Amino acid sequence: MTRIRQPEELAGMALLAYDLAPDTRLSLLASGLTTAFQVVTADRRYVLRVHRRGYRTAANTRAELNYLRDLGEALVGADVDSPRPVSTRDGDLVVEVSDDQHCDLITWVDGEVRRPENGLDVGAVRQLGRALALIHNASDGITAPSDLPRWDADGMFTTAGSPFRPLMDIDDLLSTADRADFDDIAGRTREIFAELSTEFGVIHFDYILGNVHLSRNGNEWQVGVFDFEDCGLGHYLYDLCPMLGNLAGYPAGTYNPDYPVLRDTFLDGYRSARPLPVEWERHLPVLMAARHANHCFLTAGLNVSPTPREDAAWRMDLARLSLELPV
Repeated sequence: MTRIRQPEELAGMALLAYDLAPDTRLSLLASGLTTAFQVVTADRRYVLRVHRRGYRTAANTRAELNYLRDLGEALVGADVDSPRPVSTRDGDLVVEVSDDQHCDLITWVDGEVRRPENGLDVGAVRQLGRALALIHNASDGITAPSDLPRWDADGMFTTAGSPFRPLMDIDDLLSTADRADFDDIAGRTREIFAELSTEFGVIHFDYILGNVHLSRNGNEWQVGVFDFEDCGLGHYLYDLCPMLGNLAGYPAGTYNPDYPVLRDTFLDGYRSARPLPVEWERHLPVLMAARHANHCFLTAGLNVSPTPREDAAWRMDLARLSLELPV
C-alpha cells in the first residue's frame, strides 16, 4: 500500500531541488486547494506550493508558471507586482514529488489583504481596477501556453469541460429549480461571450480581495496580485466580476450599500489603463452570477467539500442575489 505523504513532508522534499541556503526556514502559510508554505532565507522570501491531487496537472502548473514569467517581464515598471517562478537546479519550474503530486516555488508578493472593514478605501479600490487592466494589457501581448485551462462557456458550464474536474454531474448536484436557474445563467453568459468574442485572452479568473496584497508607496497604493492557479483563457470582462462580487459583499456577508460607489470606482480605475465601453456594464450582474453558478462544479471536486450539494445550493442563492445587483 502506497503511503500518503503529508504536505509538510512533500514541501521539504521539493525544497531540496532548489539552490537555497541550508538554513532556509519553512512554515505553513495557507491550506486549501493548494497548500502554501512561506520559505524564508537570510535575505528573501518565497512561497512553496504543494498542489493537491486530482486538480491541476504538472503540465497545467508549468503553463501557469510560464505565463507568470512572461507577465512579470511585461509588468516591469508598472504599478502592479506578481509572483515570479523560481527554477530548480535542473532548470525545471515544477518538482514532481510523487506520481500524482507536484510542487513549485515562486517569489513573495509584499503587502497584506485589505477589506472594507480593515482599511480598503476608495483609493485602493481604484488601484485594484487599474491593476487588473494592466494585467489584461500585458496578457494581450503574451502567447498563451497550450496547457492553460480554458474558461469559455463550455469550460464554465459543462461537467466534461470544467477545469475544476468535478466528480459529480450538474444534474446530481442541483435541485430542479436550481438547475433551471443554472441553465438560464449559462445561456445568458454564452450570449454575452459571443458578443465579446474579441475580448479574450489569459485571465486571472479568481481576482478577489483575498488574492491581492496592498501596501502603501508614499501616498499611493501598491498592488500585488497572486494565486494565479486558475488562470486560463477567458473573457476579460468576466475577470472583473469576482472582485465586484467582493465589493458587493458576497460571498462573505450581506449586500454592501456602498457597492454602487465602489463599483464605479473600480471600473474608473480599470478605465484609467484600458478601454471599457459603458454599454458592457449591463452584462456585469449576469457574469457575477456566472461565477457562482460555475463554482457549483468546484464544490464537486476531489476532496473539496463534504457537502457538495449544500454548497452548490448556496452558490445558486448567491447567483440569484448577483442578478439583482444594480447596474
